[in-house]
Amino acid sequence: MHYITEQDVEKNLGIKETVDILEEAFESFSSGTSFYRPRERIIFEGSVFNTMPGVFQHRNLAGLKTYFANKNGARFVVIIFDTNKAELLAVIEADRLGQIRTGALPAMVTRRMLKKKNQGFCVIGSGYQAETQLEAMASVFDLDSISVYSRTFSNARKFAERMQQKTGLEIKAYENVSQALKDATIVNTITDSNNSIFGRKDLGDEYHVNLCGGNIPSRREADEDIFLDSDLIVIEDMEQAMKESGEIISLMKNHPEKKTVELGDFMKLERNSLNEKKRTVFKTMGIGLEDVAAGYVLMKNMGIL
Repeated sequence: MHYITEQDVEKNLGIKETVDILEEAFESFSSGTSFYRPRERIIFEGSVFNTMPGVFQHRNLAGLKTYFANKNGARFVVIIFDTNKAELLAVIEADRLGQIRTGALPAMVTRRMLKKKNQGFCVIGSGYQAETQLEAMASVFDLDSISVYSRTFSNARKFAERMQQKTGLEIKAYENVSQALKDATIVNTITDSNNSIFGRKDLGDEYHVNLCGGNIPSRREADEDIFLDSDLIVIEDMEQAMKESGEIISLMKNHPEKKTVELGDFMKLERNSLNEKKRTVFKTMGIGLEDVAAGYVLMKNMGIL
């Protein structure tokens, strides 16, 4: 059994290869050869214990992400088993792993959704998780413009300066969300906002929005009219969304006629049919299959597999 530290993850898990393995994992899930269950939470005395299982049978791996959080912080771990030998392969410290796969998943979906390589990109949110939202999207698209908006402008400015130095890309920070979105065809949100930050009026004729932030029902990142005017709404997992996503819970309550597609079914769609979709949305909350798939790449790069 291998114990893999945050430093090991930093050295051995790249964003682009995580994008690629997530595509393989969800194609495997779509064909019935990989599995997962939505997140389960035990809440007690101001603490939360989370478990997120997944089986990446295509690569003979099973495991789960588990984490405990309270006022003193949070600790993330991924545990992975070999399904052929029924052996425990690794325990992985998973803060950095989670950050990477959280950025990689919307990049994977967006790459399948949009044919054109040149895109304008806006990230709404400027914290730790926003970094890989930008890095992952830059790994699969040629970004003609990059903007960042945060509810605290000084945070957006610091993010732009930090990430521009890290990536060599030009990044502009905006005080106004409409200005930040003006040239964006791809929008990623990664916030803990309890109120919608932007609406349909802030977007152009064509857009793809990745909602990657709130995973508790009280949180909102986007107005409902963005969903209502979209040609395609992709939801990572409907069961989990109906427990965790304020936007999806509200949409299903107010507009049950609005059609949505789960990510597994989205992976079956012909790519040519997606070219007709001009306004699209993807809602992600995170599932354990993603962590197991990222763990596969990590262990392969470390020579464990």
